[in-house]
Amino acid sequence: MSNGTDLATSALEHLVGVLGEDAFFVIASRPRELREALDGLAQRRARSYTAAVQGQPHTRMTTELGPWIIEMARAMAPVWPTSLLPMMDVVREKVTLEIGARGLRSLFSSKPSDKDVARVKRYGALAVRTLRAVYASDGPLDTEDRTAIDALIAALGLPDTDATTLHAEAPVAAETLEVYGEMDDAIVRGLLRGAWLAAAWDGVDPREEAVVAVVARKLGVDDEVREATRRDAIAQVEALGKAGTAAVDAVRYMLSDRAPGIGVQLPARVAMLMVPRRLRQDVLAAVGTGAPAPLAKRHHGLDTEGRRAVLGVAWAAALVDNPTEGRRALLRARWERVATDLGEDDPAPREDLERWAGEALAGVARTLA
Repeated sequence: MSNGTDLATSALEHLVGVLGEDAFFVIASRPRELREALDGLAQRRARSYTAAVQGQPHTRMTTELGPWIIEMARAMAPVWPTSLLPMMDVVREKVTLEIGARGLRSLFSSKPSDKDVARVKRYGALAVRTLRAVYASDGPLDTEDRTAIDALIAALGLPDTDATTLHAEAPVAAETLEVYGEMDDAIVRGLLRGAWLAAAWDGVDPREEAVVAVVARKLGVDDEVREATRRDAIAQVEALGKAGTAAVDAVRYMLSDRAPGIGVQLPARVAMLMVPRRLRQDVLAAVGTGAPAPLAKRHHGLDTEGRRAVLGVAWAAALVDNPTEGRRALLRARWERVATDLGEDDPAPREDLERWAGEALAGVARTLA
């Protein structure tokens, strides 16, 4: 009996880390309602959590970042498409088959209608080809580019044959992109914004700018709107960079006594996930020193949404550390210092994570008791 209990406890302890890592993605995606997004993710990731408990292969942030991002993008598509990846504004306009059937049809079938499938194929393929054209304009696609493209394809939830075809396509010149028929205004905005976000992630290159100009013309967008969308996209990337850098520092502070090891590995993963490429080199260099990040109000100017995201990520790091009760008290004290340093007194980011993780673990524990 004791051996079985030990195995169950070990399995649940492993799951705590998996939940914490998944929470990083949800929090960084800036959902409107964090608790609802976490609950939605738990339902979508149930198979992965079962695999983790049973000791079967499963993808984790700390072991396979790229494949994990792709899995998470697909899991979050019908819940809250992430703001960390370009073209997710298009997915948010229900350009995904992961939602299943909608409207009256959902009363009789879980399968989407032929009309919905055709809509996702049309807009989804255009989003993928546009994204690939932007990335390829300033050089060969690299691993990070391919991960973003694969994550978008995964989020579309297309049938395997269609997804495989999109994966295999080579980049095409923007001039050859097929844009036809009437298109929803929200889709047009999402495509243009996604193109600018892809360009701005590593700093807008003139060749990328030229591609976006062609895309805008094909979409029927005038110069004024195109430039306004550019400014908005750059501002979003700047905001993500500030919050991402603060999140990395918060995780470094929380796990300052875990370096070398998870105290270096986890901040580096958070940097790869949350910090735009053009700002990442200095952040990773600081992580690589293994030194704790000082609390010196360096990130005091973050807005409320940014502060709460940073604090959520900081407590998710505590979950990944899988602390004992004594260490949890220490980590909570550190978390409170981070909150004070940021000028935030709302405990919701920590409390929401605690509730979610506790309920998820309790649900699994009932099957092991």
